Amino acid sequence: MSEAPRSDGLRAAALIAYGLFLLAPFNGATAIAGVILVYLKRDEAHGTIWQSHFRNLTLVFWIGVVVAVLALAAIAQIFGGVLFSMATTNGNPPPALVGALFFLVPALFAAGTVFVVWYLYRTLRGLIRAIEGNAY
Repeated sequence: MSEAPRSDGLRAAALIAYGLFLLAPFNGATAIAGVILVYLKRDEAHGTIWQSHFRNLTLVFWIGVVVAVLALAAIAQIFGGVLFSMATTNGNPPPALVGALFFLVPALFAAGTVFVVWYLYRTLRGLIRAIEGNAY
């Protein structure tokens, strides 16, 4: 009898966490709230189907953090190089820098698109499986 309420509470926590993760691309902060919820319920979910959902959400969060840090570092490097170049060459950046930008900007856009598709796939697939009551 105690298994059903425990499972219902874990199911609700997983659904709320998935909802928070789906809102995260618009504000970022809800993913932090979602992963905190996941970490709070993680021990309780051990040995249930919800453990796979919590593992999935944790993986998605930490990969998202790594991708965000790498993207910010790359963008800071690119814009810092352009600004430094513009300041030291009286507004005429070297052609090699301009050529690198023509390569890097589309490459970063493509990498960002791949990440967004992966992120949405993992969260939507998990949400659908959680609604159905299946393991991730």
